[in-house]
Amino acid sequence: MKKILFSIVSIVVVVYISIHLYTKSKLDTIREKVDENYPEITKVESVNSIGNWGEWFSEYTFIVEIDGTKYRIWTFEDGKITGKELIN
Repeated sequence: MKKILFSIVSIVVVVYISIHLYTKSKLDTIREKVDENYPEITKVESVNSIGNWGEWFSEYTFIVEIDGTKYRIWTFEDGKITGKELIN
């Protein structure tokens, strides 16, 4: 019984860590693409995914600093900005 419980807990932990690492890797890749396309961005404060699991097109939102001013930007996986909003 202990072996079965240990196996189940191990599988759950491995799946959780795998999903976390995949998500972090995906967000880091998008961040790199935005950095490549827009060198005027001096600081990226946060990156978040707007989409849900299983969606074909994932959209991402960033909080960035450009010339000392904070903006919220939206992008898809290609790293091109689709929208920008000034944050006070």
